[in-house]
Order: sequence, then C-alpha cells, then structure tokens
Amino acid sequence: MIEVQTLWEWQIAIYLFLGGLGAGAFITAAVLFFATPKALSIAGKERPLCVTAWVSTACLVIGLLLLLSDLIQPLRGLMLWQSFSNLGSWMTIGAWLVLATVIVFGITAVCLTATVLPALREKFSVPNGVYALLFGSGAFLGLGVALYTGVLLMAAEGIPFWNTILLPCLFTVSALGTGVALIEIILALSQGRGEGAEKDGLHWSHRVGRYLRVGVIVLVLLETAALFVFVSSAASGSGAEASIADAASFSANLLLSGEFAGVFWGLVIVCALILPLAAAMVGFIVKGKAGEVSVVIGAVAALAGGCALRFVVLLAGAHAAPVLDAVTKIIS
Repeated sequence: MIEVQTLWEWQIAIYLFLGGLGAGAFITAAVLFFATPKALSIAGKERPLCVTAWVSTACLVIGLLLLLSDLIQPLRGLMLWQSFSNLGSWMTIGAWLVLATVIVFGITAVCLTATVLPALREKFSVPNGVYALLFGSGAFLGLGVALYTGVLLMAAEGIPFWNTILLPCLFTVSALGTGVALIEIILALSQGRGEGAEKDGLHWSHRVGRYLRVGVIVLVLLETAALFVFVSSAASGSGAEASIADAASFSANLLLSGEFAGVFWGLVIVCALILPLAAAMVGFIVKGKAGEVSVVIGAVAALAGGCALRFVVLLAGAHAAPVLDAVTKIIS
C-alpha cells in the first residue's frame, strides 16, 4: 500500500492548485466582463482582463505538464487524449476538459491582446459578442476544471479522507478565492497603465476593487464553512463503516493536531482565511495607498494558503492509510 500512495508526489498538489487558480481567475474575469455592459469600451479595463486570460492559460498548461511529469511513464500520459472509449475514467474526462479549457482561455487571451496593443487594434476588431461567447464558455469550462481538481482526489480508491463530495466543494470555493486574489494583484500592478487609461482605468480599478473585496469576504466565509464541515465530518467519522471512519479520522487529526498541524493552522487557516478577510475589511475602512497595500498582502496570503490547502489535504490522505496499516499490524 505504501508503494501505491507514494505515487502522489508534490507535482499533483501544484497541479491541483494551478488548475483551480487558473479556473478561478478566469471565472472572476468573466464576471467582471459581464458586470459592465460594453465592457471593453472602458479605457484600461481590457488590460487586466488580457493579463488574467494569459495567466489563467499558463496556469493550466504548467499544471498539465506537472501532472504528466508525475506519471511513471510521462509519454504514455499523452495517450489520455486518445481515450475516446474510456470516458468512464475521471483522468480521461479531466484531460479532455482541461484541454478544451486551455483552448478557450488561449483564444480569449489572443483576442484581448489584439484589443490591448494599438498596432493590432487598428487591424483587428473583435466584437463584444465574441468576447461574451468566449468568457461565457470559458467560465463554464473553468467551473468544471475547478470541480475536477477535487473530483480527481474524491475518485481515488482506498483513501477515505478524500472520498466525499465535500472535497470538490471545498476546492471549488478555494479556487474562486485564489482567482479573486490573483485579479486583485493584477489590478494593483496595472492601475493607470496603458495609453489613455490613466483616469478611466484607475476609476474602473477602484470600483471593481470594492466588488472584489465583497467577493473575498463572501468566499472566505464559504470556504471556512466548507473546510469546517469537511474536516469535522472526517474527524468524527460520521456516516461510514468503522475501518473507513478510523482512516478518515486519522487524516483529519494529522491536520488538527498531528504532523501537518503547523502548516494547516499557520498557512491554511491564517493565510487562506484570516488574513484575506482582515485585509478586505481594512481595504473598506482605510483609503488610499495603505488600503491598497493591505488588499495585496491579503491576496498574496490567499494564494499561499490556497496552495498549502492542496498540499495538506493530499498529504493527510496519502499518509493516513499506510500509517494505520502499519499500526494495525503492530497491535495485532
């Protein structure tokens, strides 16, 4: 059993984080696009959306490369995209889902680049209807990718800590939270940049920043609830057979008071939940540069916490089964 579990290496955790981050950021960008009619007619708005589309695409591509690198035979992993007849496999479904998402994200990024660069803008005119189609389909596919990052673990056999629908729910909310955090950082870095974007672009960034801070507060509260239910249900072993309940409880205790407690409380709870929530509230109260700096600090913390969440969930689940098996053998 130990040999099987060690196949879950660090690349998988980074893949889960990058997949959720890219999906969450694109979904957030799509919400911003649809929230304002004639979205790209506002000077300065197209630049952060363009950067977000490119970063989202890069996150998925890098995540896929890491996933392939974790396989015992990486080149054979490329055969997943030929498995039309094996659509009962979550790996196959995920491979096609991520591939389709990368294509839509990439096309959106290219179209937005044509809008951002003056030299290309004169030659290529992309209608808002095309952007609406791209952002709408991209957000739909992105939501599927965010869910899939949790379903991939949920479908793994023999690890009770992961075998719950609560895990995809937790990872999806976390993906949206990290996506909002990434947009906040991009906005902070792109404010007032670009030809003719200084006044209108800065006004748009400040207005959107308020909406994003509300989103941070809502998502942190949702993620806190999802994490609490996920960990507490595993710790109590409710609704499961004795052996399965023991394994899930052991995993939960690894997070709460065991080997990974420091990372869980220090990075997940503090960085992913407490700091982003506090920074969003400070951003509402404190105006000017200090408020913007606090928001960026909260966003960086959210990214670190979101990544740590994937690591501790992966490690707690993968370590519990081998340890319990060894303890059982010693006792018997």
